[in-house]
Amino acid sequence: MVSVFTECGTGSAQGWARKQGENAQLLLKQVVRMYQLAMTAPVDQLYIPSDEPHPFIEGIFAPVPEIGDKVRIEVVEGQIPKDFPPGCYIRNGPNPRYGTRQNLHSPLLGGKTFYNWFEGEGMLHATYIEEDGSIWYKNKYVETESFKLETEMGRKVYLPTFDERSTPGARFNRMFNIVKPNYDTGNMAVFEHAGNVVVTNEGSKAYEIDISDLSTKGEYNCNGNWNRRFFGPHPKTHPDTNQLLVYGFDIGKPYYVVSLLSGDGKQLVNKVDLGLERLILMHDVGITDKYIIVYDFPLVMDVFNMLLKGEPMISFDCSGESRIGVLPFMGDQSSIKWFSVNRACLSHHCNSYEDGDEIIVHGVVTCKLLPTDPDADPFEWYARGMTLQCQDECEVENSSIDGKLFGHVHEWRLNLRTGEVNERNLSGDKCAIEMPRINENYTGKKYRYIYAGSEDIEASKAKGNFISPEHVFVARPGATEEDDGWIVTYVYNESTSMSDMIIIDAQNFDKEPVARLRLPQIVPYGFHGAYIYKRDDRPSSVQLL
Repeated sequence: MVSVFTECGTGSAQGWARKQGENAQLLLKQVVRMYQLAMTAPVDQLYIPSDEPHPFIEGIFAPVPEIGDKVRIEVVEGQIPKDFPPGCYIRNGPNPRYGTRQNLHSPLLGGKTFYNWFEGEGMLHATYIEEDGSIWYKNKYVETESFKLETEMGRKVYLPTFDERSTPGARFNRMFNIVKPNYDTGNMAVFEHAGNVVVTNEGSKAYEIDISDLSTKGEYNCNGNWNRRFFGPHPKTHPDTNQLLVYGFDIGKPYYVVSLLSGDGKQLVNKVDLGLERLILMHDVGITDKYIIVYDFPLVMDVFNMLLKGEPMISFDCSGESRIGVLPFMGDQSSIKWFSVNRACLSHHCNSYEDGDEIIVHGVVTCKLLPTDPDADPFEWYARGMTLQCQDECEVENSSIDGKLFGHVHEWRLNLRTGEVNERNLSGDKCAIEMPRINENYTGKKYRYIYAGSEDIEASKAKGNFISPEHVFVARPGATEEDDGWIVTYVYNESTSMSDMIIIDAQNFDKEPVARLRLPQIVPYGFHGAYIYKRDDRPSSVQLL
């Protein structure tokens, strides 16, 4: 008996252990699913879908269906440059799956809960440019755990989280959202690292997708090494080492953790608790050649403030300090050097780099970040927010949206030796700036160009061409100049109700796009995207087909 086990038992024991592990995981999934189903019961009992018009489910915000298999598309103006690299331009964004039935009415509790644009189910829109010159388009939902549950139930299960109204129905909604499983929309951003294409959201898990057909593979957790509840939406890749800076928050301490993922995506090289004493919304982060850049700005998240006072969960704390932290790549919490800066609300990081003793940090700053008004006309709401140069709401008693979304590119010069800080407005006050992108080969390095959406208020009011505010840079193969490449983005023309993908020569912005590709259906207004190169010499190359 012993001799048999010695010869054959090792494999059997390993197989038995593996089987037990699989059974335990299956049991855990079943328990979680039972809990999810139990927690959906209040929705059935207390809320009824309310079919009514909603400005953020109409026009350019209206949801579109999945198109199915890839559809071949054509160039309708110009031509794709011969040296344009084959690959896939992919953009993420909200696509409310249940349309107007995203709004729910509660006869028993009174009042309604309203859909918020930031909470639409994530949909990916991908345009594939192949080596043989053919061009294809496909779109598909990100099939998160929340998406799968609502598919199983055949209805809306998760209630809005950002509903600002204090009706009894909305107050219960807030309390219910704290105890139920988290709502994973997967609608915010896309990035690629070590052969993995990943979608992210502000307050949920990250998910890996198959770029060839946009199917969702499952949760992305850095090869099993990321155990945080949430995965930050804007990780940064070091262009020389291919290390990935990841970050994420939780509702309990440690509030924020940052980590470096190895270039091959297999292990976390360093993991640091930032030691924050408050839960903030840190939407973005940055890197230089040797440092990690983090923002401790007073955009505070307070669950108890929401539950007990019926106030928004996210608010700007006028008494709070604004700090920028500089952390060496292999440092720990004690090695973070904090710099106090002027009070600010950061929407997005642009870039950062080292210059002698100084760290230069560029980011887009606004007066406030606000959930969209559920009753407002989207164009008017954003136009008002960006028309005026913002006034500090902590000094001016003004609760309106006017000027609060006016963003500019701000520079902080942080002296590591003296601790001195110098600040200035780089982009001026003539137009609002948002969704900044750069040539990512210059991430963490000295650079010249930021590509961002610049709001033309009169054009917004006229509702003519509606261009996505984010523009992704595609580098020319073998380029030696920072701006040697192209800008790609999706464009919506309201007068024709059509969407196109356009390619712009980054060295000739004053000229017409070099190519315009007609898409088979509208691409709704969305968030962040990426260009996934098909041929790439980096270790993180991705083969599309």
